[in-house]
Amino acid sequence: MTRPDEPARARTRLSREARLAQIIDATVRILAARGFHGLSLRSVAEELGLSEAGLLHYVGTKEGLLALVVEQAYDRRFDPDDFVASGDPAATHPEGVSFPAYCRFLVRHNADDLLLVQLYSVLNAESISPEHPAHDYFADRPAKVWELYSRTTWRLPPSVGGWENMRDLVEMSIEAMDGIQVRAFRRPTVDMYTEWLRFEEVLFPSPRWDGYR
Repeated sequence: MTRPDEPARARTRLSREARLAQIIDATVRILAARGFHGLSLRSVAEELGLSEAGLLHYVGTKEGLLALVVEQAYDRRFDPDDFVASGDPAATHPEGVSFPAYCRFLVRHNADDLLLVQLYSVLNAESISPEHPAHDYFADRPAKVWELYSRTTWRLPPSVGGWENMRDLVEMSIEAMDGIQVRAFRRPTVDMYTEWLRFEEVLFPSPRWDGYR
């Protein structure tokens, strides 16, 4: 308690961006452990020292809180532009970006944040139910990933015949990553990046992909 002769300390007022970052961090931890059905606005608010009304001011609804986390914490991470910005020679080749190298970049960075990987895996499994608020997000994800990746110029083996022929392989690559992410939480556990390198040999085999990795 402040003594009468001491000035009261001014409460630091966080910017909207800083508060949203706090909300996202707290929600990620709770979602990863409990899933959407185990998440409550009260649990997030209490962790941050907010009232439920104060939390709702930022997120609107429980579904809005979920959308915020998925869009801000997971979706905006390590897209092809981030790979190009890394300066990796496989990303800055004059003829375009190496898709296998980008996959390695993505897996390597995902492996560094297992909490978000756990969050994604939990929500992915839960959202099989059509009633789940993230159902449409995960159902539409393959098409949206393809659309995002199609904005990048990729350097591909001539035998592929162009990016328009890559859709099946792109979807198989994402499916393999999803499976590895779940496997990382089983016993015995696996190193996600090391496991991905095994998949890479099958998805991008020699000699077809030699020089394009």
